[in-house]
Amino acid sequence: MAVWQRGFCGLLMVTATAVVLGAEKKPGQPEPVASLVPSAPDGTTIADVSAFPSPGSAHAGGAELTMVDHVNRMAILRPDRTDSQNKYHQDLPHHVSLLPYAEVFFRGGRANLEDLPLGTHLFGWFHLGPRGWFEVRLASTDYEATVKNEPNERSPESPFCRVVRLEDDFTCDARCGRVWEIVSVDPEAGKLTARAVPATEAEQLQTPARTSASVFQPPPLLEGEQTFDVNAATQVWQGDRLSDLTLVEEGQRVLINRTWATLYGPGRLTDIWVDVASRQHALDRQANRFVEHERLRGVPARIEQIAYEQNAAGVVTARCYAASSEAARAAFKADTGGYLAVAEPSLRTYDQGNDAKPIRYRSIETSENPPPGDSGLRLSFHMWEMLEGIRPGRTVRLWPASWPRPTLPREERLHPFDLRPLMIDEDGHQLIPTPFSR
Repeated sequence: MAVWQRGFCGLLMVTATAVVLGAEKKPGQPEPVASLVPSAPDGTTIADVSAFPSPGSAHAGGAELTMVDHVNRMAILRPDRTDSQNKYHQDLPHHVSLLPYAEVFFRGGRANLEDLPLGTHLFGWFHLGPRGWFEVRLASTDYEATVKNEPNERSPESPFCRVVRLEDDFTCDARCGRVWEIVSVDPEAGKLTARAVPATEAEQLQTPARTSASVFQPPPLLEGEQTFDVNAATQVWQGDRLSDLTLVEEGQRVLINRTWATLYGPGRLTDIWVDVASRQHALDRQANRFVEHERLRGVPARIEQIAYEQNAAGVVTARCYAASSEAARAAFKADTGGYLAVAEPSLRTYDQGNDAKPIRYRSIETSENPPPGDSGLRLSFHMWEMLEGIRPGRTVRLWPASWPRPTLPREERLHPFDLRPLMIDEDGHQLIPTPFSR
């Protein structure tokens, strides 16, 4: 174990001891609980990194991306405002981590966290973390927080800290078969009014986001007529060309992406796609970007079972995560070779260029109606040398023999030690000192 890991484990032990001994809790922190509460009042359940959750058990909500640690697949979101919230509890940071099988979509295509620009409005589906359900203690006003010198530090949404799915407005509307019909546009006033309407058959996009959407609750979509903000930074796409607001006309049926959602009305438009061709180009570009990223890092999968053989060999069965492209799943063939590297729940490998082990695929099976996070693709393969990380429930990366397997940039590798330890965690606490926390 690396020095920082030993120190980190010690920090966790000290922290846990303080909680047990009744250390004072600040507003914004979870109350110590005598026993784990495994589900939220709305039925949302705890998600385990080693098992797929049940359909319909995730909490749906809208939020904006404000910070990203793409290496560790963690982020900070600003949840959408709602009329039911205390205004002093709005806009507080919501710390989240992506489950190993979490799916991300951007512009209709599969994506990674680093593909999402900061400020992008997203719809997310969340599970509880290992703590289970807890109430976040918050001061009822800024005055109370100031007098007590105990600021509200995190969102009431904080118990929902594990992400199983993220998608932008473009993807969500395309998946739901909707477009926005422009009622009026006034670039000088910076306003665009549009209404949500069903897309025609010709306007439907074949987004992979539809494949697994049926196992999730509907998102909190904008409905009816809405007036959005626009400005000179709004990008307007037509065909494969980038233009400006002079292309936008009344009666056009468009897809959009937003930022500053719910801060000043429904938000400001960052992008407008005015025709089907532009939307298809956007989807294709993002799909290609994802496939190239996937080819270099392997397809993530969960070990399901192992049949041990003599001399450290064995037959392993794994299920590919839903966060894999259809092209990648088609690349796996029975009676062909490949490689495997052990990964952590963050999907990071140790040194895939050197420690990946050769395997031989024996059978490829598919199943209908898999649970959230499961692609339905089941691979069985032979290994000549079993590794410690090959255990049921663990995450691995898999490659067909024809794919490249380069040495990744140093910050992505865990060997010989981790250069990117967690700066924040899903509970919203700072783990290591920074110039701002001393």
